[in-house]
Amino acid sequence: MTEALKQSVRNDRAELEKLLQRLIQIRSYSGEEKEIVEFIQQTMQAYGFDEVLVDSLGSIVGRIGDGPVKIMFDAHIDTVQVTDSENWNYPPFEGKIIDGKIYGRGTVDEKPAMAGYLIAGKAIKEQYKGKALPFTLYVVGSVMEEDCDGYPLLHLIEKDGIRPDYVLLGEPTDLKIYRGQRGRMEIEVSTFGKSAHGAHNQHGINAIYKMSKIVDQIEQLDKQLEPVEPLGKGSITVSEISSKGPSLCSVPDFCRIHIDRRLTLHEDKETALDQLREIAQKLNIQAEIRIPHYRGKSWKGTEFEQEAYFPTWLLKEDHPLLKAARSAAQKVFGREVSTGVWSFSTNGVATAGRLNIPTFGFAPGREELSHSDREELSLDDLAKAAEFYAVFPFVLAETINKK
Repeated sequence: MTEALKQSVRNDRAELEKLLQRLIQIRSYSGEEKEIVEFIQQTMQAYGFDEVLVDSLGSIVGRIGDGPVKIMFDAHIDTVQVTDSENWNYPPFEGKIIDGKIYGRGTVDEKPAMAGYLIAGKAIKEQYKGKALPFTLYVVGSVMEEDCDGYPLLHLIEKDGIRPDYVLLGEPTDLKIYRGQRGRMEIEVSTFGKSAHGAHNQHGINAIYKMSKIVDQIEQLDKQLEPVEPLGKGSITVSEISSKGPSLCSVPDFCRIHIDRRLTLHEDKETALDQLREIAQKLNIQAEIRIPHYRGKSWKGTEFEQEAYFPTWLLKEDHPLLKAARSAAQKVFGREVSTGVWSFSTNGVATAGRLNIPTFGFAPGREELSHSDREELSLDDLAKAAEFYAVFPFVLAETINKK
């Protein structure tokens, strides 16, 4: 049946390309995904998905089958914005196709996965019409990921009760099998002083001067962080600084920095916070150190909040999920496919990082083109990914049943 599924996908190649082109043409910035959700909803219904719904956050969910192995295919359908400083060769929302490549915002990050999922679902429904499937497949077009990675799947699982056994992410992997990522978190550090007139600054305590000593130590800490393979080293970056005082003619009594902290293996929010606490203690500076919360509102009007902490995760090479992924890739490509890890953050911070659900990624597109005016994709790679998506659920179910 593998060959029949692959052939069904191949027969729909023109529709696959047209589908991705339409997804690119629908502008879907974070919080503005209503139109693309409605388009995917209509497409799932037209392709005969067994159930189609929009969750309470606004993500689109399509179900195929009701078998015992529960699989989730996730592709976030929101994108970052197009800015005036970008220099696109072709209009970013045209979905221009030239010489076997397609161009535009979301061409890599990550609308190809959704197009592939849809065509794969169509093939499964055509080939197994009326037959019981060994799996339940949830195809998810998640919203708001670019604003708060992980939250849309956390919401779907914890608020709406759709919990898979295994997750496939559609972030770009250049047709490799990715098994993890560094975590990340945001941290705010505040220092306090005593205000005084600038003409009598000796009577004040400058909060910026206190902070400057902490910033210097943070720069040194970044150089001292040790790499842990395969994820490499963590990092710490001061990304913003602000201060307040009675006026610009006075000694500031408050200063705050915002920190971007990337976390490798064996690092978590407590180890990161402890490092900063040690710096403040060593300098004998009173500082408030905390993790801020992200607050947002989806296109559906749902308000949500989450601590700005996104845990590291890594799936072991010998995990049955990766065994199935390698086997499915062998069936599609006729060769072994290498594994890797992302340098950026994904929805896996929720499924794998917070909820310990085995997760991996497979999709076309080069990660380094994401969020840039150079987004482009080989349509041959898109077609191969769609074949993989059609074959993989059967291979996984077979692998699990053999355990």
